[in-house]
Amino acid sequence: MPGFLCPTCFRRLPAGEKTCHPGNKFVLASPLNYSNSVARELVHMLKYGKLRAAAEPLASTLADYLASSIQNSRLEIQNFVLIPIPLHPKRERERGFNQALVLAEILKEKSEILCNVPILIGAFARIKPTPSQTKKDDREERENNVRGCFGVLKPELISGKDVFLVDDVFTSGATMREAARVIKAAGAKKIIALAVARA
Repeated sequence: MPGFLCPTCFRRLPAGEKTCHPGNKFVLASPLNYSNSVARELVHMLKYGKLRAAAEPLASTLADYLASSIQNSRLEIQNFVLIPIPLHPKRERERGFNQALVLAEILKEKSEILCNVPILIGAFARIKPTPSQTKKDDREERENNVRGCFGVLKPELISGKDVFLVDDVFTSGATMREAARVIKAAGAKKIIALAVARA
């Protein structure tokens, strides 16, 4: 059943409230398991095959899941903005696009609930290049790899807002935790991480 999850133990959270690990700065909405071969193949085609069309079924699945999760938790979304997890400009040039931004754009297009939720581009950036998280073996290495890699360029667009943080895959959670930490420090209120798949 769709619903918001604890990003630490993946327990379903009643009404989207942080009950089991209250120290988390966000809750998670993620419809697919990365062990699902179709989901994994589509993510690979999007990220490494540079096939934008692969984002369509992934974002559609996430849109349906999010709609049900919002309905189940009675979440009010008038104050939300969408922020895709940014790539460093060098990585984005190599790939040709930011897959998180592509997912956010299609998600907004597919979801009636998000039609009036703006996508913030340029307010939050990756300010330090980092090696791919897939090259890091354990959680501590992943945490160290992304520490200090994000920055808020326009805090006035984030302060006081609730945020949907969008990414393709939630693996160790290191990237999302670091992004949420920086955004929270800039004055964001509620943060919901949207990831197509979780590992």
